[in-house]
Amino acid sequence: MHAARRIFSLFSPLGHLSACATLSTPSTFLSKTQKSARTSSLRTMKRARIDGPDKTPSSGGQAGQQVHMPKISRKIRACQECQNRKIKCGIEPGQQTCARCSRLGLQCVVNKSLQTLLDSENEWKTKMEMQLQALQASMIEVQRHLNMPPLMPLQGFHEGGGMSQSPVNVAGSQSSPGTGPSPIRPPDVTAMTRENSPEIPTAQDNGEDQAIVSAPMASLFEVTKLRNIRSDPGARAHLPVDRTSKPDFFDQGKFSLQEAEQLFSTFRGTLNAYLWGGIALRHETLAATRYASPLLTAAILAVTALHAQDEGRAFDTCYPIFLELASQAVFDRYHTLDDVRGLCVGAFFLSDLSWKLSGLAVRIATELNLHQFCAKALNKGSSEYVEHARLWYFLYVCDHHFSIAYGRPPVINEDASIVNHEDFLKLPGITQADHRLHSQVGVFIILSRVFHTFGPDRSRQVGRDEFVQLKKFDDELCFWKAKWETRLEADKFISKYPAKGVILHYHFARLLLYSVCLRGLNASNPSDQYAVCDERRSFINTAITSASAALELILTDTDMRRAVIGVPLYLLTTIAYAAMFLMKVYMQWKPAKVDIRYDSVVDLIERIVVLLKEQSRCTRHVAHYIGHGLNNMLQKFKERGPQEQYYIASGQQPGAVGTAMPGQPVPQWPEQMEPTDWEGIFNGGIMSFGMPEQYQQYGLLSDLNSGF
Repeated sequence: MHAARRIFSLFSPLGHLSACATLSTPSTFLSKTQKSARTSSLRTMKRARIDGPDKTPSSGGQAGQQVHMPKISRKIRACQECQNRKIKCGIEPGQQTCARCSRLGLQCVVNKSLQTLLDSENEWKTKMEMQLQALQASMIEVQRHLNMPPLMPLQGFHEGGGMSQSPVNVAGSQSSPGTGPSPIRPPDVTAMTRENSPEIPTAQDNGEDQAIVSAPMASLFEVTKLRNIRSDPGARAHLPVDRTSKPDFFDQGKFSLQEAEQLFSTFRGTLNAYLWGGIALRHETLAATRYASPLLTAAILAVTALHAQDEGRAFDTCYPIFLELASQAVFDRYHTLDDVRGLCVGAFFLSDLSWKLSGLAVRIATELNLHQFCAKALNKGSSEYVEHARLWYFLYVCDHHFSIAYGRPPVINEDASIVNHEDFLKLPGITQADHRLHSQVGVFIILSRVFHTFGPDRSRQVGRDEFVQLKKFDDELCFWKAKWETRLEADKFISKYPAKGVILHYHFARLLLYSVCLRGLNASNPSDQYAVCDERRSFINTAITSASAALELILTDTDMRRAVIGVPLYLLTTIAYAAMFLMKVYMQWKPAKVDIRYDSVVDLIERIVVLLKEQSRCTRHVAHYIGHGLNNMLQKFKERGPQEQYYIASGQQPGAVGTAMPGQPVPQWPEQMEPTDWEGIFNGGIMSFGMPEQYQQYGLLSDLNSGF
């Protein structure tokens, strides 16, 4: 019993010290302690040699190259019951209980050491990496079958291969599921955050940023550093990573990539050629366009689907996608040149959005300082400056297309870079597309001057003293036609349309110019009809001739007939405006002895209706609705035309309409023969041309009557 108690005291820490104190002298105890320390040191050195040189503390130079595993001096190999009793535990790897605990019915618990925990974690990570690799391989196979572009590199991984992004950030960076792009709404509270790392100005912009005469808002930003008041011209060179890596509408499965390739190929051919030969699209492939700007991609697909003969199926899918991306662009802080091009493409072809899109495109372009690059291109001739200036001229044409069509003031004015636009054609790298674009710039400079000279007030009558100015503008249009008609060459996609388009623009411009002579005259008041002097009458006759010539050109020329489906919206307004002008002038101004014949008007418009009905397979195209609307108007015209024609013909005698003698009262329409209310017809519901309400939101067609 005494021997057992002594053995127990040796195994206990306090018993060991008491035994040493009673059995040994101080010098003996010190000697044993030093010996124990040396033994422990030798064991540590031996363990280091066994572990290998790569795991010793001295191998810190290789720590950055190999994964460092912490050294654990001992591993737990016994359960808690056996460990407390200092006996050998018979637990085997993979077993839950040891033999002793199983025999005695004890709870067998093994307290895992740090080494065991690390081993388990490494095993879990290895399994997860294998599963992720298998998932990635499966995704690559799915992408290959669906012909999808490769995924963007994940930003949540660093070079070491581990995840550096917290779960919260990962969840926040993922796009929410939905049927389309999520609309971006401005925050309820203005984010008054400071710009911590503004972009370093480039060498060419440094001088401008330091100029004392910089814009007032630039000074405000310089003082406050508030990013929400700063337009970011540097964004034209690159986009934030979160935007470029965000899934687009293809990734979301909204549209077939194979069908998109077909539509893109169609646009790069004919439609892009009608937009002056490649100004709107600089990319060769859909993948490049898709990466550069989802907005431009959606615009191209929507516009091309508009011309497709598929009962509107593709357009009904692409149009909402483009509409949502365009809505996001209103509040988006970052834009690219391709975003501006996408808005212009939509404006040129989508009648319900044209005015909104053209205005938005100009505003975004000015945020990118495109208006400054025309002067830079002319002064320095850099290829980058030339490309930016080319886009600004493109915007000028887009803006004035719809300024003229809607009868509203343009946004871009005629500064020196616009007035002297032909100097741009002397720069290196200029193509035939630039000549075609600048022919448009030239004619809209003249029409803008017409607009500003006579103003937007339709009730103001053009005085006789202004007739000289009308003739001067007409001479400028004749000179413009003679100069550009010979400059423009044939195109492989649209044949001789470029030169013939100059002729069409010439006729339409003269129609717009001389139709102002009818302003301020009340067609329902016959006394105003006698105020039409010979010179004014000749101007009205010139407008009638120009309207007829424009329609005849479209009807008789092969290239022009083919272009009805494909040209921008502005030229389609030529058809509607000219046809309506002829009907209105005949019904309201024939008593003023203008040179217009009923049979000629009916024949011309009937042929136009037949031409437009041939495009009925493009069910969403505006030409289809113009044909439908003109046909309804023509039927109304035929119902009243012969009766009023008979009255006019029977009144050709002294005292009748058109030949009133001085001092005699002006004859009035008989009560039973009141003139048709053509204002109600042309400005009423028929002007929708049968277009569905969802495509009439901003109604260009309801403003075609703005010129007279």
